Parts: sequence; structure tokens; C-alpha cells
Amino acid sequence: MGFCAVATAQSKSSLVPNPHNGDDRPSRVPKAISTKEPLYTPDKLDDMAPGFPNKLVTRPFTQQQYDYNKRLHFGFAVAIGALDYDITSSKQTQYNSKGEAYNYFVDVSTLSPLMSVSALMDYRLNHLFSLRLQVGPTFGTRTLNFFSADTLNLSMQIESVLVEASFLLKYKARRHSDLRPYMIAGLTPYCDVSAFKNFNENRKLFVAVNPFDIAFTAGIGIDAYADFFKFSLEFKYVMGMLNTISPKSLAEFEQYPKSIDKMYMHSIVLSIIFE
Repeated sequence: MGFCAVATAQSKSSLVPNPHNGDDRPSRVPKAISTKEPLYTPDKLDDMAPGFPNKLVTRPFTQQQYDYNKRLHFGFAVAIGALDYDITSSKQTQYNSKGEAYNYFVDVSTLSPLMSVSALMDYRLNHLFSLRLQVGPTFGTRTLNFFSADTLNLSMQIESVLVEASFLLKYKARRHSDLRPYMIAGLTPYCDVSAFKNFNENRKLFVAVNPFDIAFTAGIGIDAYADFFKFSLEFKYVMGMLNTISPKSLAEFEQYPKSIDKMYMHSIVLSIIFE
């Protein structure tokens, strides 16, 4: 009896109660609240940019939709840099209206700073390329030095207010998290509005420049994506393609413009861009 009672108690203790209380149907478990997936995950970016996988990305992108949602973006740029002239001096002896002979070597000995503020518009062509239009003024000066037999004979300062309209093609590399390097290249027409001022002796300027020029522009940069905007740091080189020396001259000072055979505008620019 004692043995049977113990066995009966053990068998009853091993029984598991029916979780359905006699009903064989599974109980209804409330579904978990679904969270909306990000619009663009690194895997989806791989699908949209074949050949440029982002498998090295270890965290979600900031502003994931920036490069895929809107094609047109607007922004502005603030730039500093240096202006220069690439000058080829005339090898022939020059004469003024008095018949006096001169032989000058002309150079820009020191680079002059520039400052620029411009508005820009960027149109995305595809995942890799976009077109940029950048318009704004550039302010700067350049000092021409006229040397005669290794002796500085005269220095004159040319003030410039350049209104530019850059048409640039932008090539963007693979985006690594919130950073994306790029290259740019294109053409930049210029108009020097200061060249329209009266050219006279009272300004102590004996060399005039042509107001219009077109330059080849090339550079590199990097885009950094923030929560509410895109920030870019860009370095570019601008090389003028037209001879900017003007044939204008003042009486008795004809030797100065005649001493310059060719004069091309050059500049280096460091820009901070916000889009």
C-alpha cells in the first residue's frame, strides 16, 4: 500500500496541466508591433548602386534618402584662396611715345588672397554623376612687378571683381558611412567688372585687362552628411584659357603693356559648401 501510494503521487506530480484548459486550439499571442524599416539600408544601397557595394558600412547612414530621393539640391559656398597671373614677357625692346627704349621682365612675385561667396545648384544624373552650376563674385588683387636689369622699376596693383558662372561635372565615389569623396571638372566663364572702369593716369594703373575670360576648373573634395544638411570641403585649381592683357595704353607709358606678351589668370581655391 505504501509503495502504491508513493507511485501514485509521483505519477500525479509528473502530469503537466493543459495550457489550453481542455481546448486543443493554440492560444492567441498578440502580434509584436512592427517597426518601419529605414527607407535605404546598406543592402538596398547595394542594389541601387551595382558595382559599388557598401558592405564595409557598420552603422546606418545619416540622411540615407539624400542621394536617392530628390534630384535637385541647392546650397551656397564660401571660399578663400590665392590669385595669380601666368605672364610671358616680351623679349623685344619696347619704346614709348617719346622714343625712349625699355626692356622689362614682368612677374607676379607674391600671391594675393581672394575671397568668394557663391550660390550653387546640384542636379543628380545618377548614382555616380551630377551637374553643378555655381554663380557668385570673387574679390582679389594682383600686383605686377616690372624689373629692368634685375632691378624693380615699378609695381602696380590690379584690383579684380570677378563674376563667375561655373559649369562642373561631379563624379562621386562610394559612400563610406557619412563620408563620400568626389572629383569635379568643368568650365568657368568670368567677367571682371572692375575692368570697365575708366583707364586713366590718375589711377596709377598703366596696364589694362580684358573683362572676359574662360577658365578650366578641376578639383577634389569630400561630402560629409549631417542630420539636417550636407557639408563639403573642396580644393580646386582654376586655369584661365584666354590672354587677358589689353592693348590699351596711356601716352608716354606704352612700354608697360607692350612688355607683356601673354597673361593668363590662375588661382587656387579652398571652398566650404553647405547644401
